[in-house]
Amino acid sequence: MKTKGPLPKRFSGTKRLSGILVGLLALSLLAAPAAIGAPFAYIANMGSGSVSVIDGASNTVVGSPIPVGVQPYGVAVNPAGTFAYVANFGSGTVSVIDTSTRTVVATVTVGLSPAGVAVNGAGTRVYVANSGSASLSVINTASNTVVGTVPLSGAPTGVAVNAVGTRAYAVLTSTVAVVDTSSNTEIATVGAGLFPFGVAVSPSGARVYVTNGDGTVSVINATNNTPLTTVFVGASDDTLNGIAVSPSGALVYVANGSDDRLYTILAQTNEVLGTGVPVGRFPVGVATDPTGARIFVANAGTTSRNVSVIDAASSLVMATVPVGINPSVFGAFVGGTPSGGSSSCDDQLAALQAQLNAANATIAGLQTQLNTASTTITNLTAQNSALQGQVSSLQAQVTGLQGQLSAANANIASLTAQVNSLSSQVSNLQSQLNAANSTIANLTAQNAALLAQVTPLQQQVDSLKAENANLKSALAAADKTIDSFVTRLFKGKTDVNVAGAARDEAQHELSLAVAKVGSKDWRVKKAQSEFNMGVGYLNKGRYASAVYEFREAFEIARRVLR
Repeated sequence: MKTKGPLPKRFSGTKRLSGILVGLLALSLLAAPAAIGAPFAYIANMGSGSVSVIDGASNTVVGSPIPVGVQPYGVAVNPAGTFAYVANFGSGTVSVIDTSTRTVVATVTVGLSPAGVAVNGAGTRVYVANSGSASLSVINTASNTVVGTVPLSGAPTGVAVNAVGTRAYAVLTSTVAVVDTSSNTEIATVGAGLFPFGVAVSPSGARVYVTNGDGTVSVINATNNTPLTTVFVGASDDTLNGIAVSPSGALVYVANGSDDRLYTILAQTNEVLGTGVPVGRFPVGVATDPTGARIFVANAGTTSRNVSVIDAASSLVMATVPVGINPSVFGAFVGGTPSGGSSSCDDQLAALQAQLNAANATIAGLQTQLNTASTTITNLTAQNSALQGQVSSLQAQVTGLQGQLSAANANIASLTAQVNSLSSQVSNLQSQLNAANSTIANLTAQNAALLAQVTPLQQQVDSLKAENANLKSALAAADKTIDSFVTRLFKGKTDVNVAGAARDEAQHELSLAVAKVGSKDWRVKKAQSEFNMGVGYLNKGRYASAVYEFREAFEIARRVLR
């Protein structure tokens, strides 16, 4: 872990020792002394329709990439590390990979455009976020069949399940849906930031962390499904992507796709530690191995196409592993079981926490004694100063009374002179009053003249109002005509000509939005992203999908212009 950054402000002064102990605790949680059965990272290569497997023992890709569906996206490995589940965004399926043979043993059809995927703690259920059909598909891992579909109040991207498997959390457009897994129903929604994407749950299940497209992480209290706090991890227009919680729950890792860094949040205080670890271009997914000793970051940028492997104890990149095209994987994509016979980080956590609690209790006792002694000294000093002040005050009062007598005599003489001066001022004021009366008479005459001009001016105003109403009516009719044309364009029979026309309309509207607010505005960036996806679909001959994306870009740009 980097230690060059300053300690949080709350740890200054007499609290510094407690703050240092917290830092040591976090460092020890990263050390991972347990012997590890080598972790394996399963990296979905969206651009090449495959999954690369990284052996954590050698930090190299093992075997050939595993062919899966079209545009593989989210990946989740079950707790036993025996199966990896891959959501294929472009084919509406989930590929089930047997990790022992690195082969696809089943393909499960789910909803439209599945993005995120998560496995419950028992490894019996897989939850798939269908962004194209606003639902979660629930897969029984014993039979690899869909046994439930949960309708959601929006289109989901990321999904996570608490450790006991009672709740699933799906990221929607601006909220997080809370799903009761026993009934497979959405029971609540909790507000998040702008364009939320990734989601992770603490091992205790008490906290839910959500990355947003405005440089923040939303922290949710999972016991009552309410927002707890917001952590700023970047600039207000930074895109935060994947997120992961360490196995101990002490640290939260966040991938910043705008400044290409991995940031660490101390969960106890919700404060960012250090300035982040530089990784590859546009990091998307982030996951830890089962002990938290290593962090894997998938860099999807075209100049990277690799995975950064970070040593959590030193916050240094220990390896950079090339993979396939556009590795946009996110979720719990790393698996591997710790070997038996040695304690894990979580085993050490209890002992370290007990030591920390004892140290904090000792510090609190010493602080109380110090505060009591300081209060006593302050009181005695104040009493001494008060007595000395009283003596000086009495002496000053005698001197003051003598001075007041002399001052009173001087005031009498001064008041006499002031009376004479005031008499003279009264005469002057009377003259000014007479002049003011004359001015009032003149202003009254001018006011009458102005009032005579009011009626013609009011008539002109009424005329302008009528013209304005006519112009507004004409403008509304024009907007209605344009909207009718756009609706016919986007809802008509879809072919290459319609898709091309939709592209031209969206591009025109987007250019107007850029001219108005600039290309860095988050709405313009969102519209540009939708437009680019539409172009991709158009080039692939998927005209309906292209029209849908162009329509999204058009509507976002239209809202900017309004």
